[in-house]
Amino acid sequence: MDTHLLWLAAFVLVAYITQTMTGFGSLIIVITLGSHLYPVEFLLPVIVPVDICATAYIAARYSNRIDRDLLFRRILPFMGLGLAAGIFVFQFVHGLLLKRCLGLLVVFLCSRELYRMLRGRNDLQLLAPWKYTLTIVSAGVVQGIFASGGPLTVYAVSRFKLPKATFRSTLSALWFLTNTVLAASYLATGRLTTTTVRFTVLLVPFVLIGMVAGERLHHHVNEHHFRIAVFLILSIAGLSILVG
Repeated sequence: MDTHLLWLAAFVLVAYITQTMTGFGSLIIVITLGSHLYPVEFLLPVIVPVDICATAYIAARYSNRIDRDLLFRRILPFMGLGLAAGIFVFQFVHGLLLKRCLGLLVVFLCSRELYRMLRGRNDLQLLAPWKYTLTIVSAGVVQGIFASGGPLTVYAVSRFKLPKATFRSTLSALWFLTNTVLAASYLATGRLTTTTVRFTVLLVPFVLIGMVAGERLHHHVNEHHFRIAVFLILSIAGLSILVG
């Protein structure tokens, strides 16, 4: 296993501890940090199939906690529109431009999240219908391009005041469904190859370890402080992409 792959495995471990604890964050962590090692367009077909398995486990194990009305009526119809647009755009954006766009997106999203959390804002008021729709469609676009629609989705969905377990399970089901569509698009366009599958298989043990650790930490670690630390790391990584 080469040095780059070892670092990628470490990023995957941290990412799935975070994902299992909070219900989102795995892909944006892996793609942001991993883009220093591998091209974004290579990383996505490697990580998305892994995420399908991880989110399927959470969604299946806690299926009784999924808010199906919210998922199928208030999220998926709007996210599906953005997802289709994002998948289309992804076919035409490559290399350095794709990496720079990722860095800019990460810095913007993380800065906003850090500001909100450090100011102690709970964002409990529902968004206006037009703003909610725009946010979820935008999350779908980001999901289609970078498989990282989590922060925008959380921004909108957190306003529904879901219990912690319901929030995590509903988002896991959402990522399972959207990432299955993404994986199918990678297969159809030839991005899912024997090389990406080999990388995926090598990373699976680190995903499993991260999920076990995340399940334990979910009940014992202050999630607010943990998320601040994660967004700080991501902000630094995003800046390094922009200036690198």
